[in-house]
Amino acid sequence: MKELNKKCFVFTLNNKLKIISWCKELETLYGESVHQIGGMHLDKIMPMHNTDCKDKILSVFKNGRPLTLRGQRLICFCGRKKADFQIKPQKDKNGKVKTVNVAAITHPDHTSATRLRQSQRLMNIGKVAATLAHGVRSPLNAIKGCVTYIREKYDSEKELVEFSKIMEEEISRLDHFISNFLSTSISEKGLSQVNINKIVKKIAVFISLQAEATRCKVILDCGHIYPVLINAFHLEHAMLNVIDNAMEAMPLGGTLSIKTYMESILEKDFVVVEITDTGCGIKFRKRSDMPVSGKNRGRGLGLFITREILQSYKGHLEIMSDKSGTRLKLFIPASKK
Repeated sequence: MKELNKKCFVFTLNNKLKIISWCKELETLYGESVHQIGGMHLDKIMPMHNTDCKDKILSVFKNGRPLTLRGQRLICFCGRKKADFQIKPQKDKNGKVKTVNVAAITHPDHTSATRLRQSQRLMNIGKVAATLAHGVRSPLNAIKGCVTYIREKYDSEKELVEFSKIMEEEISRLDHFISNFLSTSISEKGLSQVNINKIVKKIAVFISLQAEATRCKVILDCGHIYPVLINAFHLEHAMLNVIDNAMEAMPLGGTLSIKTYMESILEKDFVVVEITDTGCGIKFRKRSDMPVSGKNRGRGLGLFITREILQSYKGHLEIMSDKSGTRLKLFIPASKK
């Protein structure tokens, strides 16, 4: 019975692991034809938890021998998937491997029953979020009052005034966000041309005390980027979710790197925020479809929310993780040059 639940997806890769063709099932699943998706790297379509898998696929180009990889875990923020990969080399007249055909046979854990559980989880999250939205406003107002008092009392302390202004501003924006939470979609309100580098530098100030306390070194590399049309609060939220996970994954210290740059995908320009840590990597709870932070304190909702925010602005999230650390890339469509 379990064999009936397995599905097979076939695609072709070149020696740079870029997709040059794929089957109708994948076309239907992703909603794009191979002409639209062709030339995109495998990582962008099917991120893998085990980075060695890509090296093994590349080895087929060198030795020309078919290969089977069993039980490979794919990173999917709507759920975990496992698949067996059957890689067959396609050779030219001279016997050189030009492409490989890959058959990804998914395990039966990603069936309609799993998706139903995921939908139920999302409905439960919605209920909790609605309750939370109503419950946090009074404490927020109390915190804002305390911050204002501290700033006015110690107005001669330059750093304290700077931190308190950021806190007061963020509290006000969070209160506004909660007020509109139940009545609008993520991307309907507060859109403006945003310079992501300014947000990155602001967040660096905001997390500096936490980084100092945990002996984490923060490195910024802000490149030349275009503005993006987005709600700045949503973007900050998406970035802080990732950064919080990174900090939690380095309780004994480490390096947190935040880099911004431009990347073009299928003739579309994206601003990329690349966040890298030297922590313990992404982990999964048993019998859970959500990733959790390195300290297993959360429920993995932070990365899920980040992904949802990015997708609402036609962006996407990529992740590469192993025991030596995690690199996440936040892709946001660039606005006018």
